[in-house]
Amino acid sequence: MPVISTRLRGERGFTLIEALVAMIAGVIVTGATFSILDISLKQTTHIADRVSADQRGRIGMEKILQELHSSCVSIGANPIQAESTGTNIKFLSRRSSSSEPYFTTMTEHEISLSGETLQDASYQSNGGSEAVKWKFPETPTSTATLLTGVTQSAKGATPLFQYYSLKYKEGKLQTESLKTPLTTSEVSETAQVTVSFTTASESGTLSGRPGDGQVELSDTVALRLTPTTEVGRNEPCE
Repeated sequence: MPVISTRLRGERGFTLIEALVAMIAGVIVTGATFSILDISLKQTTHIADRVSADQRGRIGMEKILQELHSSCVSIGANPIQAESTGTNIKFLSRRSSSSEPYFTTMTEHEISLSGETLQDASYQSNGGSEAVKWKFPETPTSTATLLTGVTQSAKGATPLFQYYSLKYKEGKLQTESLKTPLTTSEVSETAQVTVSFTTASESGTLSGRPGDGQVELSDTVALRLTPTTEVGRNEPCE
C-alpha cells in the first residue's frame, strides 16, 4: 500500500534536456509549416497575377487587331499612315455592315505608348467620299485607354509595332522589314503589321523580376485581300 501511494504522489516530469528538445522540435515544425504556407501564398499570387496579366493583355491586343483588320477601307487608300513608328501607329479604320461602295466618313486612329499606358486617339473625318477627300481634325475627336502596365517586349528590344512588305521573289512570298518612321512611299508597301508588348497584372508592376506577373503577347495582321505576284502590284488591300 505505501509503495502504490508513493507512485501516485510522484512528481517526476520532463528533464530540462527533454523539454528543450521538445521546444526545438516544435519550433522547427512550426517554422516549416509557415514556410510552406508562405511559398504557397506566393505561388498562388504569382499564378493569379499571370492570369490577370494574360486576360488584360489579350483584351487590349484584340481591340488593336479588330481596328487593324478593318483598315482596308479602299483600294485607293493606304491603311497605315506615314510617320508611324515602333511605339506609335497611325491608320485608317472603318467598321460597317453597310454595302455602300464607299464610306462618307472615316476614322483615323493613332495608337501610342505613353509611359506604361497604351492609348487610342480617334480622329473623325469631316466629310468626303474618297481617300483624297477625307479631312481629319488636328485634335482627337475622342481618346480611349486601351491598356495600362505596358512596355515593349524583350526589355525594350522589340518595338510594339513592326511593319513589313509582302512581295514575291523567285516564286516565294517573302516579308521585308520596313524602317521607321514610315515614309509616304513605304506606307504604300506596308502589307503586314506585327504587334508585340509585355503587360503586367492590374495590381502588378513591370519593374519587378522578369516573369513576375508579366506576360509577353504578339500577333500579326496581314493587310492584303489577295496574294500578290512577281509581276503584280505589291500594295496593301489589293
